[in-house]
Amino acid sequence: MKVLQILYSGLGGHGSVAFSLQAAASAGDHRAWRDAMIFLGIEPLLPEYEALCERRGIPHHYVRARAGAPWRSWPGLLAALRETAPDAIILHSVKTILPCWLYARARGIPLIAVEHQANALKTRSEWLASRLLMRLADAVVVLTPDYRDTLRARLGDAWREERVQVIANGIDTDAFAPADTPDGVGLGDGPVTIGMASRLAGNKRHEVLVEAMARLRDGGGDWRLTLAGDGETREAIAAQVAAAGLGDVVALPGYLGAATLRDWFGTLDIYVHATDGETLSTSILQAMAMELPIVGSDVPGVSGLLAEGGGCGTVARAQTAEAFAAAFRQVVEDPDGARAMARRARTLAVSTYSQAAMFEAYRQLLDRACRK
Repeated sequence: MKVLQILYSGLGGHGSVAFSLQAAASAGDHRAWRDAMIFLGIEPLLPEYEALCERRGIPHHYVRARAGAPWRSWPGLLAALRETAPDAIILHSVKTILPCWLYARARGIPLIAVEHQANALKTRSEWLASRLLMRLADAVVVLTPDYRDTLRARLGDAWREERVQVIANGIDTDAFAPADTPDGVGLGDGPVTIGMASRLAGNKRHEVLVEAMARLRDGGGDWRLTLAGDGETREAIAAQVAAAGLGDVVALPGYLGAATLRDWFGTLDIYVHATDGETLSTSILQAMAMELPIVGSDVPGVSGLLAEGGGCGTVARAQTAEAFAAAFRQVVEDPDGARAMARRARTLAVSTYSQAAMFEAYRQLLDRACRK
């Protein structure tokens, strides 16, 4: 069975999930599962995505989208679909549900749609897409029970319980594993290094973290912040760092490919995720698997995850520099408690959020859809 995944062409959560799913399929004895990918977006195809496809032998296409006029990409998308000729579609870019549904119905193949966007951050057009998924997709995957419950309440009569399946994102917990150190995690001598990995975008609160570092510096102690990623707010964050005189404290290493991201996590003492909302952040899952102390925003998709497993992270009380600075100090001042939470995080990541478990859930879902 040729399984086609359709995802965003630039940096974001789609790529992490799609390639983790593909890697899990390749790692097991699943010769009947053959992969293909279509990348669609206003951004060029990320070079690492193209390199991964070439290295792993994944057939792929790139379709350029037009900002504000997504329908202009539909002819190119349909052409790529016809050339790929899949036996099933996993749709991450759900705004393309209409052309994908037309193709899937014409071919008589299953169409699985995945809800990635946080409910709290959805625009009107994204809520319209969510309603269409319930009518047109053979199954709709949501990442957490909380997300499912919020979606059910918001969609009302459009909700189709029988079509919705909860499947958590999964990561490679063997690749993202803690360093072999006596304590398992950092918080030893030297500077305390805090890091966040995400797209640099308006719904992430990088500016709050920069302000927090200024407060920590003024309060004494040796602190460092590294913000991995790229995006539309990068220049503004760099300007904020320069204006605050934090060039020796805050680093912006840019986008990190898979080969270097694991090493970057290994340099951290604390992982932080400051955001207006998440569905199920791959970066947080990676930090959990790395057995790092974690500080996150008190928002849907973050606070619930950090409360799992008996508590595997610390939540900042507000989206302010003061609250994040206080949370960082709390972690440093209670290293034993931080290490205990980090160990629980690693245990939870391995037991619940592995890419093998994710693949098996998708495989079963596709098998049921094909039988129908």
